Amino acid sequence: MSVKPRILFVDDEPLLLEGIRRSLAPSHQRDWEMVFETDPVAAVELHRLKSFDVVVTDFMMPVLNGIGLAVEMNEIDPGTQIVMLTGAADLTTAADVINSTQVVRFFTKPCAMDILEKGIVECVHRREERRQTSESVMKPAFGDEVLDKLSIGVAICEQNARVVYMNQFAVEVCATQKTLSVDAAGFLRTVNPRYRDEFLACLKETEKQDRAISLMDDEIGRAVSIIVSRTKGGDANRVMLLIADPSRHVAPSVDILQSIYSLPPSEARILHFIVQGFSLQETAEKMQITESSARTYLKRVFFKTNTKSQPELIRSVLLTPALYMAS
Repeated sequence: MSVKPRILFVDDEPLLLEGIRRSLAPSHQRDWEMVFETDPVAAVELHRLKSFDVVVTDFMMPVLNGIGLAVEMNEIDPGTQIVMLTGAADLTTAADVINSTQVVRFFTKPCAMDILEKGIVECVHRREERRQTSESVMKPAFGDEVLDKLSIGVAICEQNARVVYMNQFAVEVCATQKTLSVDAAGFLRTVNPRYRDEFLACLKETEKQDRAISLMDDEIGRAVSIIVSRTKGGDANRVMLLIADPSRHVAPSVDILQSIYSLPPSEARILHFIVQGFSLQETAEKMQITESSARTYLKRVFFKTNTKSQPELIRSVLLTPALYMAS
């Protein structure tokens, strides 16, 4: 790994955690980043802020037991390796845990430290292998150079926002750190915190249809438009993002949109503003028409472009090859 594997130990008994710390720190403090937490609820929040590669958790804990913790951890990052520590009396329940969650190892307490250490090492290797495999699978078969020529950003992310792939345009958008950025752990984040929850919701709510979000760049008074779609095949927990940044390319003109989609001027103007990330209300204000009229024009555009929603419409426009040839 290019960065230290992050290992989280969760147990409501402080003395037990201290014993693990003393045993593992001498041999692994240089190659592992180890975090110890007695509160399972706080552990989940730590994982949400920056996910761990391996989580070693006790089974019996108050408020949130090991099962609940494993489920919540895997919802945040499905690739996290969960190791469960359980008493002998709970072995039957532990077996159920393995069948219902992504727990990859469980050990009975008390557990010999060399056995626990070996289990963690195996989980670290498993995590790295899965990451390398997923990255190679998601690598475009036709070469990066093709996607790098597009004047839109293309990114593949896990639903917790961990980046798997980005083309050059998406990398450049994030490098400016005006609307999007990639943190040190490889997670895609909104620079403005007011968009954080909406952005994460878009990544998770693409089961039935595409989602869209606009991130305003206050410096230029324009928005970066993002369309989020479920990827076809492969890992069901991955989504594709199409990123349109008006500060990095000229939006398609009304004339071009008229020509490509056979639209009258009023409908082409609606599409022109929508593709730039303006809301229907903002579009109506710019065109000096009522929002009701703007909605009527938009419905006609949906019909003529064979789309059913604004995210689908924007995606269709962004992925139209004729648009780039016309520009």
